[in-house]
Amino acid sequence: MIFDYPQIGTIKTKELGDVPLLDIKMMSDLDCHKMCLKSRLDNPELYREVLNEDVEAVIEKLKRTIKECEAARNEK
Repeated sequence: MIFDYPQIGTIKTKELGDVPLLDIKMMSDLDCHKMCLKSRLDNPELYREVLNEDVEAVIEKLKRTIKECEAARNEK
């Protein structure tokens, strides 16, 4: 195990030799956008002060993107 991820194989490369393949679960774009939205809703001052972000604009963009992702998912 590497960083709590099980090794499921290796890949041989010229540059590095055997490189471990890890079983790392992927996050969907939709889940990532929802997590980013929640973080901004919970901690808007952090994004304003540390990143000098227009938090309200980013929140609106995330909401639109989440709706688009959900619509695309429902079309399948």
